[in-house]
Amino acid sequence: MNLYTNNIYYIPKYTPTFNGSNPKAKSEAGVGKFEYALRVVGNKTRDIFEPKQTKEITRNISQITPHSSELYLQQLNEISRLYSTSKTIDVNIEDGVLEDVAKSDKATIFIMSHSNQKEDPSMLAVLNALLTQAYKDAGKGDSFPLPKIILNQDILTSMNPIRRKAFEAFGAVGIDATVNGGDKGVNTQAFLPVIRDFIQDKCNIFIFPEGKLAIRKDMDLESRFQPGIAELINKVLKIKKEVNVVPVGFAYGQKELKDLTGMHIGTPVTFKRADGITTVTKGSILSSEYAFDGFKNFFEKHQDESDIVITKGGKPVDIKEVTGYIKSILSENLNICSKEAEAKIHP
Repeated sequence: MNLYTNNIYYIPKYTPTFNGSNPKAKSEAGVGKFEYALRVVGNKTRDIFEPKQTKEITRNISQITPHSSELYLQQLNEISRLYSTSKTIDVNIEDGVLEDVAKSDKATIFIMSHSNQKEDPSMLAVLNALLTQAYKDAGKGDSFPLPKIILNQDILTSMNPIRRKAFEAFGAVGIDATVNGGDKGVNTQAFLPVIRDFIQDKCNIFIFPEGKLAIRKDMDLESRFQPGIAELINKVLKIKKEVNVVPVGFAYGQKELKDLTGMHIGTPVTFKRADGITTVTKGSILSSEYAFDGFKNFFEKHQDESDIVITKGGKPVDIKEVTGYIKSILSENLNICSKEAEAKIHP
């Protein structure tokens, strides 16, 4: 029996309900059902025409247990390259950000722009391939943090079981990304192990913070940037002394430049907390021409400080209110990286 084409293998572990209790949620539910149906059809078609070698690699990955080892690192690199785009990529690897991440013993959060839902997963695979190579070069084959990639649960449930297991072995974690009325129970259950491992520096987190709002091109990035990752950082800082975030922007060429893509890996943003006071580093704000003047002016006033207190009216922002400030700082850095990536292909 063909595991990749027979319909019985498309029965997921659980099917998204797409429920909602308000008009916006009900409207989103209709769109969600349509998108889910398209994903199932697309996955079935892909399975039929997928090369035999790709199926074999996917099957091998689906059978492994994620753990920090040379073999798993090699397999991560293999599947990352398998799903990487074949386009030419202009990336600032020479800045050494990934090397520094790999050499440290600290877990990192990677936030990525989501300008193209079809191409972005391939760019994520490229980023992961570069990072796994950095861990290998740093001699961290048996001590690197495992990847945890946060994505919509219906992306996983629309796959056949072998591909789904491969993605889960690769680090995929499904959540209910419904903007209006998401299932908090499902998300809490999925996130708890991730948060626990992140606090213990056992996993890196990869996330597209725009989520499903990425399609709303009429909104600016800060409006699309959902607060979940900022809320997570605020909570983690109650336990963990610091949280490092690396923003990564993706951009894609058009027409005659369609085979050229850009990736910009930004300067890490580090949040710390001591005695109830939250601090942040400058990130890319002072080094980029694309920074918003309001942010640039604030950080210029503190350019001699390594850790800058997040303030409001000259006073440290209370922990209960700091989530919004974390969100704004991260969205600004991600916006800078997106524009830097765009400049690589449209100088």
